[in-house]
Amino acid sequence: MASQPGPFTNWPWHRLGNFKYALLAPFVAHSVHKFVTSNEEERDFFNFSILPILLLRLLYSQLWISISRYQTARSKRRIVTKSLDFDQVDRERNW
Repeated sequence: MASQPGPFTNWPWHRLGNFKYALLAPFVAHSVHKFVTSNEEERDFFNFSILPILLLRLLYSQLWISISRYQTARSKRRIVTKSLDFDQVDRERNW
């Protein structure tokens, strides 16, 4: 995951973990039930449209994360695997 993700990539309920699906499922079930059982004149498209909006936001987040990881994987700069000595750290800190 990016250390500083872009705007609109963190979900408002990101800290809830998998519990967020338990919170979202009743709303989705109610919206779908209301959309299917009501007459065509009484259908509420606003409640039903929230699910596709959430899915588009998920797609947007996944797209930007994938692009950033692809850019990192293709770059010529690689992470150095050898460790640093404390002498080198002291030398660079007090230069």
